[in-house]
Amino acid sequence: MVSFSGHLRLRAAPAAVAGGADPGSSTGDGAPNPTILADQSFRAPFHIGKSYWDGKVLQLRIVNATAGILEGDELYLDAAVETGASLLLTTPAASRAFVMQSGAAACHQRFAVSDGAWLEYSPEPLFPHANANYAQFTELHLTPRAECCWVESLAPGRAGRGECWAWRRLQMTLTVYAGGRAAFRERLDASGAELASQARQFGTEIAWFATAVLQSPALEDPAWSVGVRALHSPACAVAPTQLATNLWLVRFIGSGSLGLRDALGLFRSHSANYLSQLKSDLRRL
Repeated sequence: MVSFSGHLRLRAAPAAVAGGADPGSSTGDGAPNPTILADQSFRAPFHIGKSYWDGKVLQLRIVNATAGILEGDELYLDAAVETGASLLLTTPAASRAFVMQSGAAACHQRFAVSDGAWLEYSPEPLFPHANANYAQFTELHLTPRAECCWVESLAPGRAGRGECWAWRRLQMTLTVYAGGRAAFRERLDASGAELASQARQFGTEIAWFATAVLQSPALEDPAWSVGVRALHSPACAVAPTQLATNLWLVRFIGSGSLGLRDALGLFRSHSANYLSQLKSDLRRL
């Protein structure tokens, strides 16, 4: 069996910092300084595509060169966004935790966003395959004046092949630190059968889940949360919760993949009215 101990470390900073200028300065024509990858390091199965500065954010795709997470894999993702930088991280395809005969795989994720920086993290959903045993540990560190929109989603399995809730064990932890203090912590540790039982409580045999964490002073406008609540529909339940000043958690439970995807698209479009960085065109990826 081949397994990987892979890592991806990224540090985004304004180009001005690399040249020794003030991180809050701008180019000669008044436009914001482009964001660059001031530091990067990766090892299989991680790979990154060519970055693209669209005038608002630096867009970057994270690629798994083996097409999925295999038994024995130990993965580490560490992304930092420095003051004055704007970074969008996404993936070109869904993440898949494949069949694991007896062992397990794990991924440790850490995201750090500094004051005056922006991070959008929006990968495609995670698909745990039959008999997978996968653990994911995520830390999100936000300084008081950092801005972010962090989203992760979970599929019930390969629904198109009739393989739902078939994984052996799934562990997913998320800890959000605001100003150095833990503002939110949750832990999911369940077999597929156990999560299927919870889905039935919402009146569906197949449920798709997503969690979003947002922080920005722009979210003080009560119209933002009112608009998010208005996205709730029979196809996807949507529920925002305020964790602290300017810091929100939003839950999504879709009755199908299209219901969740549509709700997340509407959520991003609505939030872009308050967070201009979300107007970045994802199609350029």
